Amino acid sequence: MIPKPPDSYMLRNLRDVEVPEVFSWFPQTIGWQIVFILIVLYAAYRGYRYAKHWWNNRYRQEAIAALQSLQSDDVNWPYKMVKVVKAVLVYLDKRNAALYGVNLLSKMDSFSISNHSTAADSDFRHDQAIQQWLACTENGKLDYPDFDYMRDRLVVWVKTHQTIAEGEHE
Repeated sequence: MIPKPPDSYMLRNLRDVEVPEVFSWFPQTIGWQIVFILIVLYAAYRGYRYAKHWWNNRYRQEAIAALQSLQSDDVNWPYKMVKVVKAVLVYLDKRNAALYGVNLLSKMDSFSISNHSTAADSDFRHDQAIQQWLACTENGKLDYPDFDYMRDRLVVWVKTHQTIAEGEHE
């Protein structure tokens, strides 16, 4: 049996439904096109700024990872902490390679945030534990300071120190 079209009175004017045109997501007016272009440009600018910020601060993440990887049972942890701090300072300015002792602490203080909540939190030169840390790097027979305190202080410094802009070096 071959199907045939309906001959019914009710169905004789029935027509196939036409497929509508494809909907365009591109705005039709020039005003919306300008708004769309401005949004795309702003998103590209924000992406560029984020990438630049990440690129300029990637050394911080590496230094924090190096500090976090240190263990308190390692007898050389004070030397390794000094090595990480020196690497950060040399990355910021090559002239910091010769700094050691009190001069190193002074340079760390100069990079610390000036409007910190308390002066004791950002003053490395007058912190007894920090001075004991540097002294035990010179003389291994001295008592080591508290490992967790030292690591936490240095991680905070690495996270919060301010860098000198490119044209402002002394």
